[in-house]
Order: sequence, then structure tokens, then C-alpha cells
Amino acid sequence: MSGISLTFLFMTKSMTDFFCNVKVLFLVSLLFSASAQADTSWATQSSRDLAQLLKSNPERIQEFNEPAVVAFYREAKYKPLWSNEEGRLNRAYDLLYVIIHAEDEGLVPSDYYLTEIKKYWDTNVPRESSHLDLLLTAALFRYSNHVYSGRSNPRELDADWHIHNKPLEMQKLFADVARKKSITQLLKELPPQHPGYQLLKKELRRFRELEQQGGWQRFGSAPTLETGMQHAQVVPLRQRLEFTGDLVEGPLRDIDIFDHELAEAVRRYQLRHGLEADGRIGPQTRRTLNISAAKRIQQIRLNMERWRWMPRKLGKRYLMVNMTGFELYIMQNGSAVLAMPVIIGKAYRSTPSFSGLISTMEYNPYWTIPANMAVEDFIPRLINDASFLEKKSIKLYRGWGENAREVDPQTVNWNQLDKEHFPYWLRQDPGPKNALGRVKFLFSNPYEIYLHGTPDKHLFDRVVRTFSSGCIRVKDPVRLAAYLLNDGSQQMEEEVLTNIHLGTNQSMTLPVAVPIYLVYWTAWVGQDGKVNFRRDIYGRDRQLSRVFDN
Repeated sequence: MSGISLTFLFMTKSMTDFFCNVKVLFLVSLLFSASAQADTSWATQSSRDLAQLLKSNPERIQEFNEPAVVAFYREAKYKPLWSNEEGRLNRAYDLLYVIIHAEDEGLVPSDYYLTEIKKYWDTNVPRESSHLDLLLTAALFRYSNHVYSGRSNPRELDADWHIHNKPLEMQKLFADVARKKSITQLLKELPPQHPGYQLLKKELRRFRELEQQGGWQRFGSAPTLETGMQHAQVVPLRQRLEFTGDLVEGPLRDIDIFDHELAEAVRRYQLRHGLEADGRIGPQTRRTLNISAAKRIQQIRLNMERWRWMPRKLGKRYLMVNMTGFELYIMQNGSAVLAMPVIIGKAYRSTPSFSGLISTMEYNPYWTIPANMAVEDFIPRLINDASFLEKKSIKLYRGWGENAREVDPQTVNWNQLDKEHFPYWLRQDPGPKNALGRVKFLFSNPYEIYLHGTPDKHLFDRVVRTFSSGCIRVKDPVRLAAYLLNDGSQQMEEEVLTNIHLGTNQSMTLPVAVPIYLVYWTAWVGQDGKVNFRRDIYGRDRQLSRVFDN
């Protein structure tokens, strides 16, 4: 009996444990099944909502129709990009942060559906969550394109801008975003990494802080302030120049006498603003002092926009001509190794912004005068003085190539010629009178623009140097040639001078073609870390500003 009872109890316990285990496994199976069904239900519903919203686009959001957006969701089988069943993903928070701080890049947060995104951010309604997903993708599309290649299309806004940046590869960007939990670094790499852009970004932040503190006061009409004068505007002038970093705060900050230290600070201010550095507060300097912080902020933003129009890779070694600064720089590994003054086109013959490759240079060049210049500039002089061409070592020709023959200017009735009827062409011989100087630098472009020297060296003493017909005149072509041919050494300069002194026209191919960029910066940070502002000489800031925030 006792044995049977023990056996029975053992069997009963084993069977009880067995059934308990089965029950547990069954319950676990039900839980997993329910969870799987919930996952499937959430994913399926989200995909359906996304597909339907993307197709119907009830709010007519432009980016919902972009091929890159449509293709991305289709290939992902309409899986949400910014959330899962547990809520928003980290990358959604990364994007929201960048949009909120779009002003740091000179952009406007409201452009990127910020109001709409905030409206749906905390929603638990599946369809609204899908709508949020699409809004975030639209915001990414728009913001990334704006910060990478510009908020505005340069071809539509500036007819004289011909430098092109490659468009952003949106399909690759979407794929990268979908792979990453955090996209902070990815978004940080979208704006230009050029020092010129990044330094302006810092100045934008600084000027916004100045504006929030009240900016600066205007200076009313007053006599020209100069060393030795006592005037009520001297104290606010000291404060202003301390504000902008031109004057180091000293014990005389409340003294209303215009001393030598203040004059030096004024000179520093004038140099940063492209003014004659005479150390006096005259009408021109006063005018720039009265430009508000808000307008300087806008000027910085416009130039950050132009940087976004630039290629991401400029080259390890390149030339940059900053037209409003009237300066040429040879850049090497991000730093200027040579700078020299230049002369650019007159307002009515403005030099366009474009890029090319300097591949050849020419010693003792001929100058073939453009037809429009011959008609507009030369005919009026020849009407009054038929010997004008001879004085300038310019010859008159009719016909081209083998059929070209020289014509005596004295035999031409200049009164009967105009742009509709001008069967001649003019060419100036090499020499000290040649308008191109002794060296000419050729680079690829459709505008017949090149760099060259000039016999009119006195023009480089002027602060504003808009005297050419579009080409760029450089102050020291010999030094520039030495850098382009090699390393700019004294020995190379002497070799260049030897070729010039031969007096014959020679063409030389550079060892390596060098990129050149003709740019229009009216705000930039110099090598000394100080921000510079320049006058909008061609009116291109004014033109861009009209539409930049519209």
C-alpha cells in the first residue's frame, strides 16, 4: 500500500508539474502572439496611412511630390522614418533641434514646417503620427537642400553669378538617415565647412547678441571729428568702437577729447569697412557707423547664402578674387599665402562671379580691343583726334586671318561708324603702353575675362577700384606669375622678369592648372579674425535681399 501510494503521489506530482509547464508555455505563446499581432497591426496601419497621405497630400506640401521623397518611402515599403510603436526615434529629436536652431545658419525655422511639426509632435493618433513622419521628411528635404546649396537659386536671383555647387544627393541622404539612430553629425556636415562660412556663422551669432542688447546708437550730423577735437560724440564713439573691438577699453573712455588712440581705432574701423583710413569721422565713415546691427546681420546672412552656392571642394591651391574687397588671394591649404590689390569692372561693365582654371600665361601680350569697347570708348576719341590710336600703339585692321590688312586710321570717316556698322578690329602691340601690362593670365570662361597687369599703377592707390571693362587688373603680375609657375621664390620672379625683358610675345603653359573663383563678398572675416563689410558696389546684395526671406 505504502509503495503504491508513493508511486501514485510521484506520478500525480509529475503530471501536475507537466500541466503547469504546458500552461505557462501556452500563456507565453499567447503573449508573444498578441505582441506580434500588435506589431503587425501598428506597422501595417502606419504604412497604409503613409501611403495614403503621400498620395493624397491634403495640405499640398511641395516635398510630398518630390521624386526622392516618394521613391524613398516606396522602397522602404512605407515604413515610418522617424518613429516606431514606442514613439519618436532619436533622429527625430536631432532634426527638430536643428530646425529650431536654423537661425544659426542664417535660415528661418518657420520655413521647415516647425509650427506643423510641433502641432503633431505629442500625438498618439496613428494617422496624425504618419502625418508627422511625412512633415519631418519634408523638413529634412527642404532644410538639407537650403543649408547645402542655398535657400534660393542663384541663377534666378543673380544673373552675374555663374559658380555652381553640385546638388545634394537626396536618395543617399535618406538612406544614411534611415541607417542611423542619431543624425546630429550628419546634419552638422551639411552646411559649407569652408572657414569663410564658419567664421561668418560665428559673427552672425555675435551680431545677434549685440542686437538683442539694443544694438548701437546713431550719430547725428556733426563736423568732421579728428585728433585734438572736443565733442559730445567722442564718448559714444569710444563706446561704439569698444563694442566692435576696434578700441581696447582704457582709462579715457569717458573723456570727450578725440586723442591719437581713438584715431588709430577709427583707422582700424575704416580699414574693415573699405574706407579711406584717415582716422577722422567724416561723412562716409559716419554713414557706415549709422548702419544698424539688423542690417549688418542681413548682410552676413546674404554672404553665408553665397557661400552655400560655392562648390564644397575648392582645391588645395586656388586663386580667389574678392571683388568688393578689390583683393586677390592665393589660397593654399585654407590659408592665404599671397594677397594683392586688384581693379575690377566699372558698374556698367560689372565683372561677373564665376570660376575657371588658369592654365596659361602670356608674356608681352597683344590686346585685341572688344568690339563694344571700340565703338563706345574709342570712336568718340577718334572723331576728335585721328592720331589717338598711334599714340597708344594701337593698329586698325579690316578682315580676319589671312585676309586681315592694316588700315590707316586717318583714312576712316569715324562719324559714319557705330555698333551696327563697324567692319574693323583694333589691336594694341606689346610694350609699356599696352593696357594688359606685361603679363596676361588666361583661364576658361565664356566672358573673355582674364587677369592681367596694367601700366596705370596709380589707380591701385584708390580705395574703390572699379575702373576696368570687366577683366581683373592685378598690381603685381610678376609675383603672381612666380607663384603660379612654382613657389613664388625670388629666383622664379627673376626668371619671369627675364622673359618680360625679351620684349617678345610668348605663351607659356602652367605646370599645373590652378582653379580661380571670382566672388562677390560684402561681408567676410579677414586673416586677423576681424569681420569686414563692404559697400554693395554692383547692387547684388540689394537684389538678393528682395527675395531672400520671401
